[in-house]
Amino acid sequence: MSVDTVLLDFRVLGCTDKNIYTRDVATVATCVAEILKQDCLEQGFLASAYSYAAIYSGPKDCMFTIKHYFREGLITLTIEYFKINSEDALFPDYEAVERLERLVTKNLDADGGSSLPAVRRCLPKTPYLRSSDDRILEYKYDKLLFSERTPFQLVEIYSTPDFGNMLVLDGYVNLAESDIAYTHNLMCKGKINYKDKDVLILGGGDGALLWELLQEKEQPKFVTMVDIDEAVIRSCKEFMPDVSGKIMEKLEGDKYKIIIDDAFKWLKTYKDEGRKFDFIFGDLTDIPVHEGGETWEFVRSVLYESLSNLPVGGQYLTHCNGVNAHSSLKLFEELLQTLGIPLTFKTTKAFVPSFMETWVFYQITKTGEAITQNGEKEKEPASEPDKKEDKKEDKKEDKKEKKEDKKKEEKKEEKKSPEKKGAKGTKD
Repeated sequence: MSVDTVLLDFRVLGCTDKNIYTRDVATVATCVAEILKQDCLEQGFLASAYSYAAIYSGPKDCMFTIKHYFREGLITLTIEYFKINSEDALFPDYEAVERLERLVTKNLDADGGSSLPAVRRCLPKTPYLRSSDDRILEYKYDKLLFSERTPFQLVEIYSTPDFGNMLVLDGYVNLAESDIAYTHNLMCKGKINYKDKDVLILGGGDGALLWELLQEKEQPKFVTMVDIDEAVIRSCKEFMPDVSGKIMEKLEGDKYKIIIDDAFKWLKTYKDEGRKFDFIFGDLTDIPVHEGGETWEFVRSVLYESLSNLPVGGQYLTHCNGVNAHSSLKLFEELLQTLGIPLTFKTTKAFVPSFMETWVFYQITKTGEAITQNGEKEKEPASEPDKKEDKKEDKKEDKKEKKEDKKKEEKKEEKKSPEKKGAKGTKD
């Protein structure tokens, strides 16, 4: 059961003669009636200095609108109807829509026409998702396997004939069983040696990155994964076990640990502990297309804290957005230059099947320590000094205290004196 909308467009010569453009609209209506094999009744019209539109009713409670932008010679035909099942459809298939397109083009003597398969609306679960640059993508779902609204997001897993089981978070495809290209490009498989490295994954609740890292011939020393949403881990463990190699059956192993908690909180915890990771993966939300808002602040904070938890030479590896989301990629690169941490970055690209687009990945290398507000570099946590150094520091502190006491006495004397001092650096 759905409400279907069929869209057709035509191009004719532009004109301002009312007789011509109203005749064109009537011609289109006659063609629709011929294809539907039933008379259609005009229910009204709207006119302006730029367009003329007529509304018609037809069989099976359908309604269609013909609008003529007569100055430019553009005609749109929009047909909407209710459908219980495929047998009940006004147009049994797309071929019927194409026949209507050809008939109208011929009878109008139009320069050209175009049409789209019916857009299915009012479904319990829409098959339409968006690309990174807001193009419409239509997916074919066999079955909804999992759906749960958590405090963080809507978690869904669909069975699809094209991509296998597919994880969708808040209406965006996150990963499907077909998407090994995503994981391999995120980790730069074959280009980076993870042997004996300490690795942190932020997000990654599907388990794919964790599993692939531990399949490397030269294995990391240890991999820590922190994901906030238990439902993502639970659902992927049940319905997408091949993606994670069933590694998430246990939250901890000899080479890994899974923490269900706020990744940002753990970044701060590790920073306070002085713990450094050789590699940190940002397998979190997509980078927003527009600047500003809470998501951008979150991205900035995660970037800064992640780079702070890397040694010089360490790398932050992340995905960003689709190759056509130009503003998002530009804003992300501009953001990298404002963090106050010396770095360099490279990008790679890969087509991800279930995304239906080419995705961009970033490899960010930390080249120096963060610059603080007073212009100094952040220092590594100091090791505990020996007793000799303690004595030297105590002597220095005593000298400083004596000097400060002397300055305070001098200031008191100045206050007693009636002479006024001029402000330093002010102009006359």
